[in-house]
Amino acid sequence: MKKAVFLVILLIAIKSYAAEPEIREVKNLFSASAYSKASADQLLKLLSATGESSPALFICYKGAAEMMQAKYGFNPVNKFKRFKKGRSLIENAVKKEPDNLEIRFLRFLIQTNLPSFLNYNNDIHKDRNYLLANLKTTDDKELRQNILKYLSSKKITQLKNRKD
Repeated sequence: MKKAVFLVILLIAIKSYAAEPEIREVKNLFSASAYSKASADQLLKLLSATGESSPALFICYKGAAEMMQAKYGFNPVNKFKRFKKGRSLIENAVKKEPDNLEIRFLRFLIQTNLPSFLNYNNDIHKDRNYLLANLKTTDDKELRQNILKYLSSKKITQLKNRKD
């Protein structure tokens, strides 16, 4: 009986572990999806099993993947549905882990790249200030470097000068 219980627990653990993709692969596909529809499709497929009980970072990346699908879509109605679904996932991830630097960076990155008529830009300055205040707290050197690179980009520098 003990062996059977152990086997069931082991199978459940393996199944739940296998359901989550490797974060490195997710990050690579996210970067590539800005320039490639095939990468955007692959990213969304990779994150298809991500749900409410998944880690907040995966939920946020799934939201970003939905928005990437909107970028490559043609039908305005479908594009807007994808955008709304992505926004909802990203905001849920922020609510789930408001102090996660990478999640806040993803939201900042997305909000600064969306057209203003979508009106999803309310957190840009709050997220920028959060990123600057908490940048030193991360041990992830690649994340820190990406944040610094993006914050020092011409686009973000112009944004800072315009709004502050």
